[in-house]
Amino acid sequence: DTKQQEKENRPYVGEKIADMGGEHVKRGESHAEYNSNPPTSGPHWGDGVAGAGIKDKEVPDELLVHSLEHGAAILWYKSDLPQDKLEKLKNVFNSASGKKIMVPRKNLDVPVALTSWGWMLKLQTIDEAKIKEFIETNNDRAPEKAPI
Repeated sequence: DTKQQEKENRPYVGEKIADMGGEHVKRGESHAEYNSNPPTSGPHWGDGVAGAGIKDKEVPDELLVHSLEHGAAILWYKSDLPQDKLEKLKNVFNSASGKKIMVPRKNLDVPVALTSWGWMLKLQTIDEAKIKEFIETNNDRAPEKAPI
């Protein structure tokens, strides 16, 4: 399909992060530390994914990484983001099309970060155009085509 072809020819948005592979580990099993915060690839639980949509509390990295492997673009935000900024983020998240998840993260060193398999974009401000571009360009370009 031409639309998918066009998308796959577009350059990714963000900074390339070294691919740690997609090893499956059991829940509770220790694994190598992720090479970025938030993670963009690496060991994850083989059972279960995070599920698409807006989460109001933190989700284990091992589930989110599995969703990344299935093509999710994740919009992470600092858990103490003020309500008005959170509303702004939800609006831009909802306006973007594609496989996507929005989730809070306590130990984020920026207000907002976006990840897809092997890619990251950190933002100091809510740049709506950039967020939408990241989600729409980078989603569904991962090792596996499966539900997130």
